[in-house]
Amino acid sequence: MGRMGALDWDNLMAQPRITVLMPVWNGEAYLSQALASILRQTHDDFELLVVDDGSTDRTAEILTACHDSRLRVLRNETRRKLSGALNRGIAEARGEFIARMDADDLMRPDRLARQVACLERNSDWICCGGAVRTLGCGSGTILRYPCEPAELPAFCLFYAPFAHPTVMFRREWFQRAGLAYDGAYYPAEDYELWTRILRQFPAGNLPQVLLEYRVHGQSMTGGEWSAMDEQTIRVQEQLLRRLGMSPTAEQLRLHRAASLGRLPPSEESLEQAADWLQQLAASNRETRQYPPERLASMLNYVWFRQTMAVVRAMGQTAWVLYRQSPLAFMGPEAAKHRWLVRLAALKAQFFPKPL
Repeated sequence: MGRMGALDWDNLMAQPRITVLMPVWNGEAYLSQALASILRQTHDDFELLVVDDGSTDRTAEILTACHDSRLRVLRNETRRKLSGALNRGIAEARGEFIARMDADDLMRPDRLARQVACLERNSDWICCGGAVRTLGCGSGTILRYPCEPAELPAFCLFYAPFAHPTVMFRREWFQRAGLAYDGAYYPAEDYELWTRILRQFPAGNLPQVLLEYRVHGQSMTGGEWSAMDEQTIRVQEQLLRRLGMSPTAEQLRLHRAASLGRLPPSEESLEQAADWLQQLAASNRETRQYPPERLASMLNYVWFRQTMAVVRAMGQTAWVLYRQSPLAFMGPEAAKHRWLVRLAALKAQFFPKPL
């Protein structure tokens, strides 16, 4: 075979298979590490499109010092925040697939190869994500997400169904469907986007860890965490209304708190959680918004998670309330969850936490 000519090489670079899209704002602390992890991917047919969102630190200097021909940098003169930076990057992307990445995370070397293979196998999926391993606070924890398309919608009623920086999606499908990040939902714009995507397309996750996800004190301020709760509740209200519910503000806060195991350790709180979760099941029997077995599995999980969060403080009372609810017998994990709650209650009884 003849050697690839200059024109062919130019065409290849003009339309790479993948665009790795990475927004960055004042990311000097970890940017070099993130860049290195991307540039050593085993699948090398990609462009790295970095959107510098008005950084005022050494971010621009670090990017200028990177001489890899696959790197392309867009600079915003003023900060547009995450949704604005991502929407600009998506509009400028050249790849068939767009792979998200954050400037403080680390890609596993085979991440891009795994995801391209996944989307080739699942030609009806618009996107796929994967598991992450945490760095920094809680280092070493592996966070996994449901893999099969049928699992994601019911999961999404309580949680974001993807780790945002792991997602790879089909650019043309995304653009033809008129999809974009909505900055009005900052900092939960990804969660809101997933709800729209899952109403239109199948999608899934890989079980393998695709990146090291950094958790550190600079990720979000206290005010942004409050905004995260507020905007997440806003998204969940929309999902609950599609389920046929008309939730009050108090019920929305209960829904969010129970899903995270945040309710206080009291009989009243557990009883309220159980009643609310059973209302969701009853409403779904009317609307058939979710496959009943998928929703049942999620309701059991949330009931289990909330009970485990208070069993240390409540002991046998938590176990009695847990097993009295039909929620304790829903889904394929029900028996295991009952055993774990019972064991935790016994541990709390016989090995109480010292004062």
